[in-house]
Amino acid sequence: MEPKRGEELQSKNNAEYKNLASNTFYSFLLNYGAFFFTFIYSFLLARLITDETWDSLILATSYITIIVIITSFLPPGLNLALNYYLPRYIALNQTSKIKSLIKHSFMLKISVVIPVIIISLISFLILSDFFSISLGNNFMLLYILSPLILLDSLNFLLNAINRGFSKFNILFLLVLLKNLFRIGPLLIIFLFDFNISVGFIALIVVIAMSVQFVFNVTFMIFRVRKIQSIEGEEVTFKENIQKTFKYGKYLGFSDLIDRSWKEIQYQGVGIFESSGAVTGYNIAWNFRDLAKYSSVSFYYPLLTSFTSLNTTENYDQINKIYRIAYKINLLLTLIISGILFFSVDFMIDFVFLETRLVYSSFLRLMVIASVFKILDYFVQTLLNAQNKVKLSFLLRIVYMTYYIPLFFIGLIFFGVNEAIIFGLLIGNIISTIIQIYTTYRIGKIKLNVKKIAVQYATFFIPLTITWILQYLILSKISKNILLEAGLTLFKNFDFLSILVFLVIFVITNLGFKTVTSTDIDNFESLLDSNKRIDKIMKKGLNFIKKFTRK
Repeated sequence: MEPKRGEELQSKNNAEYKNLASNTFYSFLLNYGAFFFTFIYSFLLARLITDETWDSLILATSYITIIVIITSFLPPGLNLALNYYLPRYIALNQTSKIKSLIKHSFMLKISVVIPVIIISLISFLILSDFFSISLGNNFMLLYILSPLILLDSLNFLLNAINRGFSKFNILFLLVLLKNLFRIGPLLIIFLFDFNISVGFIALIVVIAMSVQFVFNVTFMIFRVRKIQSIEGEEVTFKENIQKTFKYGKYLGFSDLIDRSWKEIQYQGVGIFESSGAVTGYNIAWNFRDLAKYSSVSFYYPLLTSFTSLNTTENYDQINKIYRIAYKINLLLTLIISGILFFSVDFMIDFVFLETRLVYSSFLRLMVIASVFKILDYFVQTLLNAQNKVKLSFLLRIVYMTYYIPLFFIGLIFFGVNEAIIFGLLIGNIISTIIQIYTTYRIGKIKLNVKKIAVQYATFFIPLTITWILQYLILSKISKNILLEAGLTLFKNFDFLSILVFLVIFVITNLGFKTVTSTDIDNFESLLDSNKRIDKIMKKGLNFIKKFTRK
């Protein structure tokens, strides 16, 4: 009996590994795909409407987004609670609890959203003079975009349920559908040079979101109908709400702290620097998200897997997955960050125009600071999966005790660059030290600090060498080659610096053996040979393995 039980446990663990690998891959596609589609959407809008009209669309969308943030926060942490309880109930096969939790979550969310929509529409009418100051003749955009309050709020809830069921492939499909109906019509209008009003663009956005919502609801209905209820497991509405509030309230407030910290930075830069600096800081903040997506892509898949494994008390497997996932994620983030570091001038020139190249230092410093925030997402995932959400919230408060003063010391006495160095770079390094301790003390997972330091060294050594070479010669050669080829639009694309960085990065990683063939074998074991996407990933890993050492 014991060998058979051991085989069953090993089979479940292998299934969880493969599930994690697949979910993480789709999460990568989801995050970077969303950025790619947003880039295309912005590219088309810049060529279809004037800057003034685009400003009105951005402002109107911003007003709606603020309302959606309120509805997504209320009740506190509901979506995050679903990401915790659904995998737990699935692991325990408590089907009736799954159905009742989904049903009651919808009831609660709709009871919040409907009054908010009514209040919002009345506010638009009463405060029409106020909104007209910024929107002018485009005031009606608020009414056209108002369905997004309902659609976005419920889509956030549905997406949380999909994550709870480990349906990250469905989330990626929904993003593709939304952008097919959002970008497709705009692309046709652009190619055939049709005239278009900003109201019609807003309508396209609403239709695209409606299509996503319809498919999202349809998938959910079919999934829930397949779940067989078991008598005696039913949970009352009150019990479900109490559970979600108890777990989610701390996460909701943690999220509120993160969002508030971002706004505090904007307000600080606006007060102590020129208005142009705010624009540059905003560009830098959004640009650093490209590096952050690598870590964020691991968050929800890990939360789902850790919750399932924690429920069945497979702590050794949590330890193993945590170590492998962090090591691989750190490697990916460092590669992406290096490429982004040497792509700053091109991205600013291509997307935001050459006049904003003065903010390039903001972007580079923000990218460097972000590489020390990787462990934060892993610690959050581990604590949340273990239902230690109060500790996660307390850590957020601790971080703010030095983030805020360091940032404003740099900002007030020096400038924005120093604010990023003091508040974000040094602040993130201090946080990483705290997170390593928390991982060991609370999570019972001991990370090899020496190897982590070496892995960071393999990033900063090639970065420094390439940066010096870029300043001396590489940037000039890249620009001359592109200009000679007639590619004026890409003149700031420093492809030689990127290539040199990657070559030195690979050499230093091979020299220090930060990632070995054994590490790749361990990561490869997470993949499912029967899935086409996993087969492609395995081929890529086998190619990389040729350049690694045992």
